[in-house]
Amino acid sequence: MKEMRKFASIPEALRAGASLMVVVVCALVLTSGALFYLWQRYQFISLGFEVERLRAEKSRLEVEIEPLQMESDYLSRPERIEILARERLGMRPPRPGQVIVLERHGPSVAQSR
Repeated sequence: MKEMRKFASIPEALRAGASLMVVVVCALVLTSGALFYLWQRYQFISLGFEVERLRAEKSRLEVEIEPLQMESDYLSRPERIEILARERLGMRPPRPGQVIVLERHGPSVAQSR
């Protein structure tokens, strides 16, 4: 009779072990889900900070580029370049026989686009 009780308690032990396994698996699934949510939240917040940092840098660069654009416009004026060419380089307008006009055959660059 004692032997029968030993065998009768085995299914109860298996059921208790199975219940414990279900609880452990559920806990792992919930923990994994919570960790995934927290990771996503962290990524969202850090990307938000990155976007704001890049916006601030863009604004700073736009402020910095404005005077450079004005300087470029000033330095590339045809009148200024002509004065520099005459005074510093000693250049002068070409004589009529020095200019050779080449005719272009085929599509121009502007037409091919």
